[in-house]
Amino acid sequence: MKRSVLISSCVGGGPMERLARELSAREVSARVSASLGPEQWRALMASGKAGRLRGRLVSLLGTPLLALRDAFAEDAVLVPTTNPFFLPAFLVATRFLHGRPVVPLVYDLYPDALEAGGVASSTGLMARVASAANHFTFRNADAVVFIGQGMGEHARARYGTPRRWAVLETGADANELDPVALAGPPESDLERFIADKLVISYVGNAGHVHDVETLAAAVPALLAQRPNAAVAIVIAASGPGLARLRDALGHLAAVRIVPPLADREWARLLVRTHISVATLKPAAHRTSIPSKALSAMGAGAAILAIAPADSDLGALVTGHGCGWLVAPGDVEGAAKAMVDALDRPDETLAPRRRAARAAVVEHYDLKILAARWERLLAEASRREVPDPVFDLAQRVLDVAVASFALLGVGPILAAGAIATRVTAGAPVLFRQERPGKHGRPFAMKKFRSMRDPREHETGPEFDAVRLTRVGKLMRATSVDELPTLLSVLSGDMSLVGPRPLLMRYLPRYSPEQNRRHEVKPGVTGWAQVNGRNALSWEEKFTHDVWYVEHRSVLLDLAILAQTVSKVLFRDGVSQAGHATMPEFMGAGVGVASQGPESKAAPASKSPEERSPAHVGSDREVA
Repeated sequence: MKRSVLISSCVGGGPMERLARELSAREVSARVSASLGPEQWRALMASGKAGRLRGRLVSLLGTPLLALRDAFAEDAVLVPTTNPFFLPAFLVATRFLHGRPVVPLVYDLYPDALEAGGVASSTGLMARVASAANHFTFRNADAVVFIGQGMGEHARARYGTPRRWAVLETGADANELDPVALAGPPESDLERFIADKLVISYVGNAGHVHDVETLAAAVPALLAQRPNAAVAIVIAASGPGLARLRDALGHLAAVRIVPPLADREWARLLVRTHISVATLKPAAHRTSIPSKALSAMGAGAAILAIAPADSDLGALVTGHGCGWLVAPGDVEGAAKAMVDALDRPDETLAPRRRAARAAVVEHYDLKILAARWERLLAEASRREVPDPVFDLAQRVLDVAVASFALLGVGPILAAGAIATRVTAGAPVLFRQERPGKHGRPFAMKKFRSMRDPREHETGPEFDAVRLTRVGKLMRATSVDELPTLLSVLSGDMSLVGPRPLLMRYLPRYSPEQNRRHEVKPGVTGWAQVNGRNALSWEEKFTHDVWYVEHRSVLLDLAILAQTVSKVLFRDGVSQAGHATMPEFMGAGVGVASQGPESKAAPASKSPEERSPAHVGSDREVA
């Protein structure tokens, strides 16, 4: 991949940091940009209401601004997560300024998750805003990634199908969670507490979409049935559900409730966990997927999934036979699963633990997922998806600048018309059909710079002879291009874009070169400010495709400013040895075979091209 990868979220660390690490291992430059580090976030969430409010304000206000700053500073594929929920829509909406491909990563689906947790109403303002943001994002993003099959199906049904999408699970780093590598004597009070016991852990977020009620009731039921069992229950979580768990379980001797753990302590807890609990409320079956489940599986823990059967979490557990699936509210079923693991560990627990570890190693290891990410990001970096926001912004710029320019250069237009009439004859304007956006033809107009050919002047080798002094001056100063502003006003062209060439070149382009027609042709372009006609055809087309993939209003303004400099210094008006560009004979044809002396006959011209009004059309003008 030519571009780097920039993953943006409100909090760093976790699965995103591990994904960036694996992409970098594949020689794809990748990093995470976050307004808060994981330690900062944990400290704020544990510091009471004021700290949690501050953390959320930093997340909501700081994260989008940081992501936008990074987008301007780095030529990267942007991968915004849905934390905060409007970050993907924000970066898609501002793409007309930064020009970077945007590939949202849908961790949690909003407003669906808020509706499922009872936090927001489907008819409320927040839900309507979030829904509109999803419709906009799915329609305009370069690609969209969902972390679960069911989530993706639900999202596409409600918000529309993106032009490019993929299901890529959060995954886990099997090496980081290797039980053998992390074995050893206890290193903390928590590890001493769980030593030589069957460990049941709940790690991560206890949010509005998680069924903490069933867990809060199942643990006492387990301990009532097996009061003398060597079992330890560890809850290392944060979120609104933590208070309920603390009230229900905090007084029990077999339970230890601790703040969220740092990465090493988290990994050491998971590899010592026999059963990892992951929960979802019924309403959240298609809106959220606890990423903790895959991490626990990578560490070799069986999963007790308290979740709907049709959820992605339920499908994960039943599909790989790596745990127990219990319906939300089924306290007896949850307690029975834990009792079963205590009573018959070799028959019921051990096979599930082996299946969990094998599923991650074979299907969900980040090395495997990183390869799929790389392929998707490489496709998205081409920016083949239409960009209506950029198109609108560019159109506004085109009309404003072209109108002002035509008013300002009126005297120059008049002088150019008179000079052309005197030196080159009638008609004053040269009109020719050229390919526009998607190859659709339009009539381009310029001042004529060559006189009519005499009888023996039938090839491009006579271009220099027929070029008038006035025409040469107009080409050098680009005055001959001023009538193309009329095509800009009509919408056939833009101020900036790949220069429109000849219709007969269309079948000669390679598929990559033909991408120059994905946008409107321009009066000036990236190739014109990077060499103009002094470039070879291949170099010009490379610049054209680069512009297609990086187009933005700010880039257009920069090109317009550089064009003024190029015109003033008459830089790159023609290629060495030619008054104009030589004929383009096709992709892969050497430059020598494209010159005037080439024996390869160009495609025959239409009657209009052979008429005096179209003489001198077989050239590319910068």
